[in-house]
Amino acid sequence: MAASVNGNRSTFEVGTVKPLFETRLGQPGCPYSVSPDGQQFLINTQMVVSAPITVVLNWTAGLNK
Repeated sequence: MAASVNGNRSTFEVGTVKPLFETRLGQPGCPYSVSPDGQQFLINTQMVVSAPITVVLNWTAGLNK
């Protein structure tokens, strides 16, 4: 969540709170970490895969051709 703040006056003002991004949290607890500078998030989420995954075995043999 994010909100604008104004601390220039004699009172502290907080603007409208809004979500920064949407996520699907996959497990309880604390499935995220914030970078030391506060500019990035690392989030452990459940991934929804709609296409099959292709695994290529022995791919180095094709490099010599």
